[in-house]
Amino acid sequence: MISRNDVKKLLAFENGDAWVTTLSLNVDGRALPKRQGYSLVFKNLLKQTRADLEQAALSPQIRASIEADFNRMEAYLRDEFQRSHHRGLLIYACSRKGLWQPLSFPVPLRSKLVVQPHPYTLPLTSLLDQYPKYGVVVVSQERARIFEVYLGEIVEHSEIYDEVPGKVHDPESREFKSMAWYGLAERRLERRGRRSESGVGGGNSESSVYGLAERKIERHVENHVRHHFKRIADTTFTFFRDHHFDSLILGGQPENVNGFESTLHRYLASRIIGRIKGDPKSSLPELLEESLQVIQQAESEQKDQLIQRIKDANGPNGLGVLGLAPTLHALMQGGVQTLVVHDGATLPGGRCPSCGHLTLQEEAACPDCGTATEPIPDLVEEAIEEAILQGAQVVHLQQHPVLSESQGMAALLRYQPARNTNVAKGAA
Repeated sequence: MISRNDVKKLLAFENGDAWVTTLSLNVDGRALPKRQGYSLVFKNLLKQTRADLEQAALSPQIRASIEADFNRMEAYLRDEFQRSHHRGLLIYACSRKGLWQPLSFPVPLRSKLVVQPHPYTLPLTSLLDQYPKYGVVVVSQERARIFEVYLGEIVEHSEIYDEVPGKVHDPESREFKSMAWYGLAERRLERRGRRSESGVGGGNSESSVYGLAERKIERHVENHVRHHFKRIADTTFTFFRDHHFDSLILGGQPENVNGFESTLHRYLASRIIGRIKGDPKSSLPELLEESLQVIQQAESEQKDQLIQRIKDANGPNGLGVLGLAPTLHALMQGGVQTLVVHDGATLPGGRCPSCGHLTLQEEAACPDCGTATEPIPDLVEEAIEEAILQGAQVVHLQQHPVLSESQGMAALLRYQPARNTNVAKGAA
């Protein structure tokens, strides 16, 4: 599971005068069902990058290290990489300095091969920015476990165990006796029975002694449980401060979850999106399965609300746009706050080699500077990267009727972009 610490470590990597090779590869089985598909994509990237490097002023040592990186990546894809459920692959390599870090993800990445004096961390930082992290806390009256769920994976971060005292002081005998000796549940029933038998104003000394002892035990246990829940709440807040999860899921028996939730900091309580039945004794696969169900439900509702906001704001003076042409127009003016795309959608288009403007037409004059555009195989992928570079949020939707009617692209805007008649004509 990646974190911002991974990005910091890569940025701090001491490569000296050696260059770092970064491979970002789309291995999505829906778009590339066979291994040969993504292998061919890599070979084409390799061919183009080698041609580009021929013009670079690099020492023989640096060139040898880069070529060793290429060869190791090729061998890894051929002999070692197991795609399984993964849809994206990221590899950082620097043979001269011993760097080799392959990372697999359950989301697709843009296929790109970058060779430069430092690691290309944009794919990592965009993943951290675009996909939410979830904290999961499961509690009982004695134990708690804290997890992080991110990109379909679960990692345990801490476990807390606070034993509820098994013995309490008995004032009558001046001894420490076990809670089992008092028979807490049985005494509660017994006390109720004796009250009903004795009638109004009745009672006896034995019942009073047991009642006092029982209440003492109850208060003693309740104090320890409250202390336990408070300790979990403090640990959870520290975990949030260090790992910055976006939402929180709680698990355990309802009475325990209720007690724990009452001790949470208000800022964390506001991030709760649901509960699971799992408790501290549950296995990791069980907890992950339950958590993903809550996450999928919450994300589905959030995405539906986002599409509705865009639809409601779509108009001449609104801050919502539907369709490729108006969305690209807003994106090229830096006005997109949230870009929404159909997951896996591809569409050819054009890009200006001079200013980088994206167009719907593969060969047309750039509406900004008039330069002839160059054809690009995937306009959607280019739009996503442009949005990330601008600091916009990118949301992927599997299927949605409003998005299907809008050519697979829509956006929520920061501000109204200036009207551009050239873009409108290009979309016609």
